[in-house]
Amino acid sequence: MRVLVAVLVACVLVVPSGGIAPGERREAAAAGNMRAAGCGGAALRVADGARPGVERNELTPLQAAGVERELDGLTRRLPPGQRRTGKLSVPVYVHVLHDGRGGPSDAAVKRQIAALNAAYGGRRGGADTGVAFRLVKTTRTRNAAWYRDAERYERTFKRQLRKGGAGTLNLYTAGMADDLLGWSSFPWQYRSEPVLDGVVIHEGTLPGGRVRNYDLGFSAVHEIGHWLGLYHTFQDGCAGQGDRVADTPPQRDPTHGCPGAKDTCRGGGADPFHNYMDYSHDRCMSEFTSGQAARLRKVWAAYRA
Repeated sequence: MRVLVAVLVACVLVVPSGGIAPGERREAAAAGNMRAAGCGGAALRVADGARPGVERNELTPLQAAGVERELDGLTRRLPPGQRRTGKLSVPVYVHVLHDGRGGPSDAAVKRQIAALNAAYGGRRGGADTGVAFRLVKTTRTRNAAWYRDAERYERTFKRQLRKGGAGTLNLYTAGMADDLLGWSSFPWQYRSEPVLDGVVIHEGTLPGGRVRNYDLGFSAVHEIGHWLGLYHTFQDGCAGQGDRVADTPPQRDPTHGCPGAKDTCRGGGADPFHNYMDYSHDRCMSEFTSGQAARLRKVWAAYRA
């Protein structure tokens, strides 16, 4: 059974051949100044018999506290009108990397955008976050090296392909190793590394893809949650301030699979393993909360508006 071991880079996800666990799943943050800035995204790798490890770019409580101080300071200085962010319509450029076989079809890309809108619109359960995604264009780039080793060539292909500013989502698909599901940048990284802003996902995680248990498009939903400023539901474990969202109960560690019940922290309620910001199998994920919706709007106003 493949269980993940994690690594830190811009929000990297990881998968095992034949199936994954997104703690096994999700993330990688870019290296360099991003690490120094307390960046996140989670890079996970999976190996047979391995037990969950520490994601290299998972924020420590100290790093998260620093991010929150900056966020609160920026929010206080915003004009009142800008703090009250209404409905958000996010333009999306999807960049399909391939090695000559074309990559995901246009229909698959449209299904992914539909999955994003269903998840963020509360149509699978939970809160309507007020965020909608609008596909502007799909580009296709034939480059076998980029396709097969997106981590190594990330800066190169993003420098050439990225479109728009802080409020534009650039979503890249690639082949990747089968133990990697994807990664994302965080909004507060944009100022120091704008070229690295965006989300990279394994092409097999699009709806109907080949990555078993992660084939409903929710790897992109999860990673874009980071791009919008959400932490994992298990941030800080049972202690500290958690994910800074009051309506997600404290959670000691990521969820793998789709359990019938899970409660890892005494008091506060059962683990929110149906939340898109946990590591559950796609079929287990169905919700964002009202608190997460409020947080991502606050972060958008501070960093992406």
